[in-house]
Amino acid sequence: MELTDIVRKRRMIRRFDQRPVPSETIDRILDLARRAPTAGFAQGVDFLVLDTPETITEFWRLTDDPEDPMDPDDIAHGPTVIVLPIADKRPYLARYSEADKIEYGMDREENWPVNFWEIDAAMASMLALLAAVDEGLGGWFFGIATGERELLDHLGVPEGIRPVGVLGFGYRAEDEGPSGSGAARKRRALEEQVHRTTW
Repeated sequence: MELTDIVRKRRMIRRFDQRPVPSETIDRILDLARRAPTAGFAQGVDFLVLDTPETITEFWRLTDDPEDPMDPDDIAHGPTVIVLPIADKRPYLARYSEADKIEYGMDREENWPVNFWEIDAAMASMLALLAAVDEGLGGWFFGIATGERELLDHLGVPEGIRPVGVLGFGYRAEDEGPSGSGAARKRRALEEQVHRTTW
C-alpha cells in the first residue's frame, strides 16, 4: 500500500474482532515504530506489549474509572493487543551529558524547551498506527485517565517513566464504523491550517 493511501485510510478504530493478532505482526509494527526520529539518537522510547486475554482484562480492571465505568460491551470488543509507548527521559539526559552535546545545557531536564522524550514517543506511536493500517489492522490511540501508576506498578514499570498514551491494535470488527469526534466533526480545510509567510 502506498504511504498516501495508508495516511488517508488511517482512523481511530474502537470496535475490534476478538481474533488474536500474531506476535510477529506486532513485532513488525513496533520495529517500524522504533525507527521514528529520536533526539540525539537517545532512543528513550520503550514499548510494553499486553497481548493475552489475562493481561488485557487486567489492563481494563486497573484503568476503568469506578465513577464513570466503561460500557462492558466496549471492553468486550476492545483491542486484542495493547501497547504502552513509554517515554524515558533518562537516556536523553545521559545523551546530552556527552561531550558532543553538553554545550547545549540539556543535561538537565529543566533546560529542555519541550520534552523530546515525549515527542519521540508520540512520533513512534504515529508510525505504529500507520504500520498497523499497512498490516491490515485497526489502531486506536487513547489515554489513561485513571489508575496509571497502579497499572505501571503492576507491570513492573520503574518510577519516573510513563506512557504517553495507549495503542490498541486488532482486527476491525465487521460492524465497526466511524465513531468519536472524527465522525461528528468536519476536517478543517487545508487553507485554514497552512499559513505561508505570515499568520
